[in-house]
Amino acid sequence: MKRTITVILTSLLLLLIQASPAYDLIRISLGAKPDLLLIFLAFISFKYGSFNGAIYGFIIGLIQDVVSNSTFGSYAIIFLNIGFFLGFFNSRLFIRQITAGIFITLIGYLIKIIGLFLVISIYSDLSNVAVLIRSELFIGLPLTVILSSPMFLIFDRVSTLLFEKNKIPVDDSTKNYEE
Repeated sequence: MKRTITVILTSLLLLLIQASPAYDLIRISLGAKPDLLLIFLAFISFKYGSFNGAIYGFIIGLIQDVVSNSTFGSYAIIFLNIGFFLGFFNSRLFIRQITAGIFITLIGYLIKIIGLFLVISIYSDLSNVAVLIRSELFIGLPLTVILSSPMFLIFDRVSTLLFEKNKIPVDDSTKNYEE
């Protein structure tokens, strides 16, 4: 429960940062901006597995759906899939490797682009696809991937401080108590 509340609060904080006018200057100058929620979801899925990644992806997607002007539920489904698929790398890569954050975020962003392409092709005209490819694939993807490694290290350090600080050491040895 503590982790869920922390994920929701962190998602809201990252959403506020993404929606701030200062952060929009990146979009104005470059044409796209890094997706902080996707980086956070990639970290959560990578650290806690597919099941938690899918649940937290759905929650983060719903939060993003509330503030976006796209079809309601589209980000929830896209982020659910991202969380589910990225969770498969949970035990296969070491989280503190620089390349792990880059690789995981790259795969997550490509899943997001495919999902957005499907949503745009279903609910909108195909003239928006060129804008999606130019802004998201050529500008947003590199920005997000470059930002992912330092963000992974920050999220790892903060999650260690929050969740593993009060762990009680468990003695697994068996002791026989005789009277």
